[in-house]
Amino acid sequence: MNLVEIKRKPDFPAGKVAEATFWVETFGCQMNKSRSEHLSYRLQELGFSPAEESGEADILVFNTCAVREHAAERAISIISKFARERKEKNPDSIIVVCGCLGQLEREKLLGKDREINVLAGTHNWEKIPLLIKKAWQEKVKIVDFQEEPPSLYEEKGYRYSSKISAYLPITFGCDNFCSYCVVPYTTGKQRSKPREIIEEELKNLVEEGFREVTLLGQNVNSYGRDREREGAFEELLLDIEEWLRGIKIWVCFLTSHPRDFTEDIVKIVKDSSVLCPYFHLPLQAGSNKILQLMRRGYTREDYLNKINFIRKSIPSARIGTDIIVGFPGETDSDFRETLDVVREAQFDVAYTYVYSPRPGTAAYLLEDDIPVCEKKERLHILNDTLRSIYQEKLPSLQGKVMEILIDQEEGGLLSGRGANNLRVYLKELSSAEVGEWREVVLTPGEGNKVYGSVKR
Repeated sequence: MNLVEIKRKPDFPAGKVAEATFWVETFGCQMNKSRSEHLSYRLQELGFSPAEESGEADILVFNTCAVREHAAERAISIISKFARERKEKNPDSIIVVCGCLGQLEREKLLGKDREINVLAGTHNWEKIPLLIKKAWQEKVKIVDFQEEPPSLYEEKGYRYSSKISAYLPITFGCDNFCSYCVVPYTTGKQRSKPREIIEEELKNLVEEGFREVTLLGQNVNSYGRDREREGAFEELLLDIEEWLRGIKIWVCFLTSHPRDFTEDIVKIVKDSSVLCPYFHLPLQAGSNKILQLMRRGYTREDYLNKINFIRKSIPSARIGTDIIVGFPGETDSDFRETLDVVREAQFDVAYTYVYSPRPGTAAYLLEDDIPVCEKKERLHILNDTLRSIYQEKLPSLQGKVMEILIDQEEGGLLSGRGANNLRVYLKELSSAEVGEWREVVLTPGEGNKVYGSVKR
């Protein structure tokens, strides 16, 4: 969960709504965090003010995620607990549930918790602030769903949770329909944000002093294809390079689909002064049989060829991935193939999951035939393998010089990330401050941490 903090406060009209405060809790991915920032922006435009903490809010908004069953059930439990406690403390407060879980599980939410005042999904996102205003002013309960997603994606305006790094969504929705994934059913088909809005938002971020921008999409590589423009993402990257020429800023992008990831993307990043050499390419499985059942649209050979091209073209690049274990029909042999790909790819970052059946997906019709204990054992083996690979690579960082963007203070220690997404902790106190770039000399530490000394 993430508190959406408000960076600046515009002038609001006088009136009762300006006295009401809100708090947004976010479950799930970076896209959800960005949507919460947009929702917060819109609520402030209407005259609501951010609360200092959740317990003080008149309006408590839950922006939910439905990707995994366990996370969805946990979210429902948290929402119910907060709703009960909040109503006891402040009977006039209202509870708002929106996002993917609302879209997917509306009946369950309505039946389980009658304390929800506003329930909405993903297709009517721009309307939600007005629903909240109506529920607050008129003290009515609202259930509002739009069955078809909007045809255009022209969202702009965000209240960022950081003064250093910002998310900039360029697409919303997904056309891939991977057999295990509920996202296309909760978000609708992909819509690409017009180039002129991206340019406007990006230039605003530069003017506001942001140091890093992350382009977001369920599949950024397919940007523009809903407008029948092949190669539009590569064109956008070249445009961004031109727009930001001579400006000190980093631009990253998440997430890439291996099927649509091209060598041209790597070449553009290699020659760029602003694009970051970090590539997140979800593998999901290393067995061609399982990849086909997952409807991923590539083979393990295709995937490894792209990884090898990145490593050869940009040796300093880091590569992240997502992997699912225990998909229906995954044998011990299939799992060993995943481990083989992991060893060859030498991932720097990995998010690993046990397969979770999701209603409405094609895989939901398959027999979930692997015992939970076996899934957990495979997850344990996979994580141990990934950890060993990472630790074997750490000594090669000794003595290397890297520029980092200092972005946080934790336990009295400053830390930052390189353009390739490597987090580095400063070894000693220095005059460096959050928001600055500094060159550091790297030293691997205990566990997975990497330390750095500010270069004199």
